[in-house]
Amino acid sequence: MSPLRQEVERMSEANGDRRRRFDALFASNSSDIVSYCSWRTGSANDAQDAAAEVFLTAWRRLDDVADGEAGRVWLYATARKVLANQRRSSRRRAALQERLALEVVSTVQDSSDSEETLVHEALHLLGPHDREVLLLAEWEGLSPAQIASVLGCPRVTARGRLHRARRRFRTAFEELTGKGESESPRREASAISMP
Repeated sequence: MSPLRQEVERMSEANGDRRRRFDALFASNSSDIVSYCSWRTGSANDAQDAAAEVFLTAWRRLDDVADGEAGRVWLYATARKVLANQRRSSRRRAALQERLALEVVSTVQDSSDSEETLVHEALHLLGPHDREVLLLAEWEGLSPAQIASVLGCPRVTARGRLHRARRRFRTAFEELTGKGESESPRREASAISMP
């Protein structure tokens, strides 16, 4: 067999392995990444566009993407950057997305039970950074170390942000319900659902 033919076969095998690795990455993480993008954008189309860009980046940089849980965190970090780039590229679009997101939350709140409504209201009383870290932990199920990777900050900073976000959420929730310290903050945090 000629050296050229050998090289073509080697490249074909490498591309097949690369494709299988990407397919596995996509199959195990696409719904999580679309969901992550959905609660940060104003429409399903914008979420799908952002998720598509995340996976295009993953395909292009597949050698940089680790396997397993580290790859999942890499995708979240990439999604965060993609979304930040979208916001920077169009201030009007970002303003429209925020307005639409608030309308979606209002619709969800109108049709849900009172505790869930209070959870949504408490979430919207938080600042965007607190809301982001709290949703990454409670809704996406990321650990503080994984949150640190997504946010691009030290682990201790992520733990501190998460602690403060939970405390602020508990305070906001208690103000809305008129309840004191007797309510468990874990119960309300576990009730967080997609806004």
